[in-house]
Amino acid sequence: MSQAIEVVIFKAKAGVSDAHLRTKAAAVTAILRSMTGFVDRKLGVSENGQYLDIVYWKDPSTAKAAADKAMQIPECLEYFGLIEESQMQFMHFTTIE
Repeated sequence: MSQAIEVVIFKAKAGVSDAHLRTKAAAVTAILRSMTGFVDRKLGVSENGQYLDIVYWKDPSTAKAAADKAMQIPECLEYFGLIEESQMQFMHFTTIE
């Protein structure tokens, strides 16, 4: 069965420090680890301050369920609130290997 890869490319809202964003991202990682189907998560940042948040899931259905559940968890919503939504790209991919 194919894994799912969730990719979010974004910039933080004005005034949000890198340290604060990383702290909130770490709190979300702890929550994601408890969700069914979670495999791994990587967070990266470019030289110009753009972030790449990649989450690997067991399959597309667990990725979808986790995304829906995250929208009801206060710690996840706090993290999402740091993101400049007008520049955010959110995508799900299915592995083809």
